[in-house]
Amino acid sequence: MSDLIPHLRDLCFSQCGFEVPPGFAQAYVKLHDNDWLRSQDHWEQTVLRVLKSRSVEPRAEGSRAMRQAVAIGSGFLHHSPLRERCPLCRIEQR
Repeated sequence: MSDLIPHLRDLCFSQCGFEVPPGFAQAYVKLHDNDWLRSQDHWEQTVLRVLKSRSVEPRAEGSRAMRQAVAIGSGFLHHSPLRERCPLCRIEQR
């Protein structure tokens, strides 16, 4: 499934085919001290969690479900009051 999740580097471009807040990918990588591999891992975990949640329409499948999960996940990570720290990094620190 993770091979279907868009790479953060692709989300840097406005014509990536996904709806993400402007500057999301760069800001998310910056939270991880510019570690693109760790950022990508946490991004994929986030999208997978959103896909398994009730946030994605129950009848959505394939690319439609992925677009919804990417929009919801990036919106949550970018607009959350806790966006100063990655939620998955905080879990790892416990």
